[in-house]
Amino acid sequence: MEKISKSSINRIARRAGVKSVSEDCFDTIRNLIGMELNNIIKTTLIVNQTKTVMVKDIYDGLHLLGYNTSQSMDLNSNTCQK
Repeated sequence: MEKISKSSINRIARRAGVKSVSEDCFDTIRNLIGMELNNIIKTTLIVNQTKTVMVKDIYDGLHLLGYNTSQSMDLNSNTCQK
């Protein structure tokens, strides 16, 4: 998860309403992102019944984890909330 840059974390934090992020928080945030992504992938693989993971499998895995997701076919955009 070292490839997630500080500026990327800052952009995400700004969208969440955070003014500034201290230097020692970046590694913790990277670890948390990695753990959550690992959890989503594990759940998606449990839902998946073939060798190929499809978008629907990811949505089903996110739904099982309690994420409220929706996809608009008209706008071709996705939204995700937990």
